Amino acid sequence: MLSVLPPLVESVSINPVIHQIRSSRNLNSKVLLITDYDYFLTKRDLRRLLLSFQRIILVPAQMKTNQNLETLVKHFEYIHLVTRPGSWQPSKALLIQKSSKFHISTISDFCEQMLGKVYIAESATHRSLAGTLPGFSPSIRLFKKGVDAIFSLGLLLASCPFWLWSAFKINQQSPGSVFYRQVRVGWKEREFTCVKFRSMRLDAEASGATFSSKRDPRTFAFGAFMRKIRLDELPQLLSVLKGEMSLIGPRPERRVFTEVFEEQIPHYRERHRIKPGITGYAQICYPYGAGLKDARHKLMYDLYYIKHWSVRLEAYIFFRTIVTVFTKQGC
Repeated sequence: MLSVLPPLVESVSINPVIHQIRSSRNLNSKVLLITDYDYFLTKRDLRRLLLSFQRIILVPAQMKTNQNLETLVKHFEYIHLVTRPGSWQPSKALLIQKSSKFHISTISDFCEQMLGKVYIAESATHRSLAGTLPGFSPSIRLFKKGVDAIFSLGLLLASCPFWLWSAFKINQQSPGSVFYRQVRVGWKEREFTCVKFRSMRLDAEASGATFSSKRDPRTFAFGAFMRKIRLDELPQLLSVLKGEMSLIGPRPERRVFTEVFEEQIPHYRERHRIKPGITGYAQICYPYGAGLKDARHKLMYDLYYIKHWSVRLEAYIFFRTIVTVFTKQGC
């Protein structure tokens, strides 16, 4: 459930909606009507949708009747209904009668067309993709390999002073190894060693593998600063040059976490069809988070990146990552 809704977004039962539209003076508006909304929507999604719709009504299950929908269609200029495949559908008579001011789409189509992500079913027993994603074609892989080699080498040369500065500050605030090595799952589920500047205390995982958090208490002062501007990610450029990673792609996870996600989240293995990245579409679209819920939401963006890859999307992710670094919007 969305805890805080943006303005002009309502989560209501049918009776308050009908009362409100009958008393409203401004009904000539485009309305988005969404059922089963608590799973796939985020606050960012709602803010984005308000650019296209004057009002958004999030509808609980008890509103799914043709009589209720007919009341809404009668009072608003245009209604876009989003619903799950195989669930409640408007009657054919209502669709024919109100076709000029009424549109219906499935959650899958709506997510890809309006939200820029691939819908993933809530339960691992359901499949929301018709088949597996093919991964990148040889031409796309060749293009990305060339871009990765040129940019990673350039970034390595340009960032040399930051390597020295980071090593000095880490040793000053948390004596010990400058680098942090961890085995991650990459392309085709092959494991590789991911290297980063150490941002946490040496005993950070003394009690076992744990997700990092936005304001992780295990970080020391300079470590928290590095994570905020993504400075700790610089050593991964070496993994890009070795061909284990790409500049842009799904973030690699540890085996202990991917095994859990693969059991609980449909299609999670699909993200391993391409090389993992230092940054990615999910990182610029979804706030920092860890755990099953966040992994599922980020997967929706990762799969969209794989399915709808383009040079334009690649450039957009790169630009947004630069903005994130300079505005310190990292974790």
